[in-house]
Amino acid sequence: MQAEYASPPGGAVARDSALPGRIIPDAAAPFRERFNLSSFTFSHSLAGHPLFEIPRLAELAKTMWGKGGGNVTCHTGETPFDQGWDNVRPKALSIVDAVARIRDSGSWVLLKSVQEVPEYGALMERCLDELTELTGVALREEITWVDVYIFIGSPRSVTPYHMDPESTFLFQIHGEKDYHLFDPADRTILTEQEIERYYAGDLSAAKYKGEKQSQAQVHHLRPGVGLHQPVRAPHWVKYGDDFSVTLSILFLMRQYTRQAKIYQVNHFLRQLGRQPTPPGRSALRDSLKVLALSSPGHRPKTKSDLLRHGLSRLDMAKKLAGRLTRGHVPAQ
Repeated sequence: MQAEYASPPGGAVARDSALPGRIIPDAAAPFRERFNLSSFTFSHSLAGHPLFEIPRLAELAKTMWGKGGGNVTCHTGETPFDQGWDNVRPKALSIVDAVARIRDSGSWVLLKSVQEVPEYGALMERCLDELTELTGVALREEITWVDVYIFIGSPRSVTPYHMDPESTFLFQIHGEKDYHLFDPADRTILTEQEIERYYAGDLSAAKYKGEKQSQAQVHHLRPGVGLHQPVRAPHWVKYGDDFSVTLSILFLMRQYTRQAKIYQVNHFLRQLGRQPTPPGRSALRDSLKVLALSSPGHRPKTKSDLLRHGLSRLDMAKKLAGRLTRGHVPAQ
């Protein structure tokens, strides 16, 4: 059975009276028509909210660091945008100092899973309520994993080119940035092999193709502007002349979690010299691939565990295939 989204336990989602009456007042934005198909911008009312002031974010960074180092990432903001995650260098600076001195620290800080802190958990639930209404999708029935990230970047920082497996809604809080988004359905930009490698564990699988830059949709984000980023849409980001704070509500959805298994099996088949069928072209083949990597009763503890739990089976199958090829099959 696929994992189900559930609200955080206890009081973490209690309504916060300090939140605006409506977070996304922009009913005219094309949520229903373009959700997970193409990017679009919308207005929001979180710019200037106390939850996103630098002293509060420095306190949040300290809290998230105390929950485990995996909840906080701090890199230099000077990485070339076309080099991918492999060349992003860590910043030799404490997380709290990087945030507190964000105007001049040359840092790019990511705080993950901040919904574990009650005020931000309440904000997440409010956003999900409104996004359910705006998209017309029963999100809580379709979500298999949800997270809330906050990106904090020094002036002129860069987020390198990459893809994400989540459906994402970004809320620009402070500063400005140019967000370069590419069509995730264009296989001249994002190939089947790149998607397969990504789901197999290569987070830098999506490769920037300079000749395709003119096909990017460039969204200029400023405080009060939000952006929808479809699943697997490759992108890179250039920050403006002031520091930037961006809230991200991101979630895995059932159909794309299912596709992850198909792409993982396809990666395995391609390594064996086959030409696998992409998802959506054969319902029978898709179902068999999903079944091969399904684990009834498995309760994932992390997002990576949810997406890549079945990879160990493929590793075993690869080793067995290698022994068969070499004729080293042990006697039965």
